[in-house]
Amino acid sequence: AFETMEMALPVVEENAVSKSIRGYMFDADKDVDAVRFSRVDTPNGFPEWVFHETQSGIGASDEDSSCVEILRRGICRELAKCPISHIGSDEPDEGNEGLSEERESTQRYELSLGRKFRAVIDDLSYDPKNIENWMVLSECLGFKADIICDRLVRENDPYDTSDFCPPMNATKSLAARSLDKLHEIQSSEYTRRNWHPFIGKDLSAYMQYPWSNLNSLRDCSKHVESSLSPVSESGHESETVDLQIWREIETIFEKGEYTSWANAWAGMFVTALRTMRMKALRVARYLAKKKLGKMHPSEVCEDIGTALYGDLMASTVYGFPMQRMSNHEKRAIAEGTKYYFEEAIELSKSVDYASDSKTESWEVQFMIGKCCEKIASTLREEIYPTDDCPKRRIYETMMTEAIQNYSAALRDAQKVEKAGGGQDNKNGGSSHGSREVLYRLHATRFKVLLSAIRQAADDFGLAEIEACRISSTSWFDDSNKLQTSDDDVRLKTWDLYVDCVQGLASCRKGISYFHRAAYRLAQALLWAPAFHDPRFCFHEGSIESIPPFKRGRISKLDKDSFAECAASVIGSLFDKKRSHLVAVWVTTSAAPPPFEVLNDSVRKYDALRLKYIKAFIDTMVLCKRRDKIETFLSWAVSSSQDIPGFYEASAMTFQGGNPGNSLLSGSGFLTKVQRAAMIALAKMVL
Repeated sequence: AFETMEMALPVVEENAVSKSIRGYMFDADKDVDAVRFSRVDTPNGFPEWVFHETQSGIGASDEDSSCVEILRRGICRELAKCPISHIGSDEPDEGNEGLSEERESTQRYELSLGRKFRAVIDDLSYDPKNIENWMVLSECLGFKADIICDRLVRENDPYDTSDFCPPMNATKSLAARSLDKLHEIQSSEYTRRNWHPFIGKDLSAYMQYPWSNLNSLRDCSKHVESSLSPVSESGHESETVDLQIWREIETIFEKGEYTSWANAWAGMFVTALRTMRMKALRVARYLAKKKLGKMHPSEVCEDIGTALYGDLMASTVYGFPMQRMSNHEKRAIAEGTKYYFEEAIELSKSVDYASDSKTESWEVQFMIGKCCEKIASTLREEIYPTDDCPKRRIYETMMTEAIQNYSAALRDAQKVEKAGGGQDNKNGGSSHGSREVLYRLHATRFKVLLSAIRQAADDFGLAEIEACRISSTSWFDDSNKLQTSDDDVRLKTWDLYVDCVQGLASCRKGISYFHRAAYRLAQALLWAPAFHDPRFCFHEGSIESIPPFKRGRISKLDKDSFAECAASVIGSLFDKKRSHLVAVWVTTSAAPPPFEVLNDSVRKYDALRLKYIKAFIDTMVLCKRRDKIETFLSWAVSSSQDIPGFYEASAMTFQGGNPGNSLLSGSGFLTKVQRAAMIALAKMVL
């Protein structure tokens, strides 16, 4: 009703405040890193003067027009206060242009977000200091970016067989570069040559047009083209480059490669939307820190950290063309994320603000630990310390900091739960409270140890000593560290390994569907012989290869072979037929912490499912359980198509295109699953 009333009002010229806010939000400056990585309080390019402008109506010169403006302002306020709808909550449109139910539902959601976005930005022209509106603006942009990401087939495989199962002929890694040299090499690899975040003179089109409807996407393409000129009017080279990029993408369409064409636009949609989202969040942070709103600044910083960490997911750089994220960029994003999470904790303890902070320190500290892990992973190849250069590696520093943050988060989370404020969801989602932190702590310790025993012979001794220092920062059971002396590094590594396995096993007590612990515990059991003796890997052999006094400390080593031990654990996620194939669910609480927000997405859900399924198939191959794989394949064949796979296949048929053989040409989740099962069966038969 309010939207109908607004349409009936006479059109008036936009005022200076409205133009300035839109100019800031829609500015198509290609330097997206300036927005993403800036840490100053004042948002880059924002017209601060709007906060000091007295609003008296838009063009109000007589009594009648003043009344109209009062009505217009009231309508804007009411529309801005309406809650953001959920996907599938709107009524279907009568004319859906022959769209499938999924595409039509997603289009309605995109259009709903667009209407909400316009209502909020209109209301901000009357009240630029409304911090809640800036937050809603960021949510509209973030939600649209997320639903597009969830409908794209993931290019980077989340699973590596050689990481889960010890390979018979392992390729050992060697850390042989100084820190300066490593930085230099990674910096040179971080090039933005032939990569473009988005095209067009302003970013409004990316919120105006739905991406899910290919006809609408064609309209968006034409709209962007109409704003570009072969000769730059402003003297900016980027304008002529944009037209060249537009033509390159249009050529893909003309070849009938509709999926690739839609994905090319998807990458630019995501980058444009995320850039605008960060702009809105930075204004909200500025207002909160200046005490110009009712929201505590710690909560805004937590949202910024969560948004930045989301950029790290799948290690994908959006824009055109989409590409794998370099270590240099990954580290830069992780460092920026860590900064804002740390600022959130610091501000939450401040007494300078009237409003109470809703930031849970342990939840944010948990995310700081994950940031430290991301940073450390990019510097794993730094050379180990020597007598000439005894300084410890950055990898050790950051992994130690990660474990310390997890330990502190675990203590605080357990205190909260003991006081009755915690929650421990019994399903297979990501709502396990302190148990999730407990898992992450010991999984990280295990990964540190695993990385060390996979090092080349020249580095192995130093790597193992370093791993023992890092992992012994925290123990699951203190009695394990009393088993051997610190002088025997090999035996201490086994002590630490046993402690990690016991910690992982404890996570599944009471929650057999704690999927992360099941996967990691199965992996740890497969690597048991390598921890006993890194020179050999007998993952197919008898557990007798490990002396009784060692294996007796691990209750899970109770089968004839390591593969059978692992199979009993990972197999618990495949104990019966499920429409979604594996015991993994997405569960979200009423007030989800950053970790839950990041996991509540189709792409994360599919990535976890694919990783666990491939691990299950590999384990069954080791156990020579052909019947298990055949049964699973029958489940997969009858399973419903995944959303990214559907979008890939349905785009192929746009304007009479040829869908081809989806099993051979497709790359969606279900296609990858069926292909992996068939390849495994073929290997066993041959």
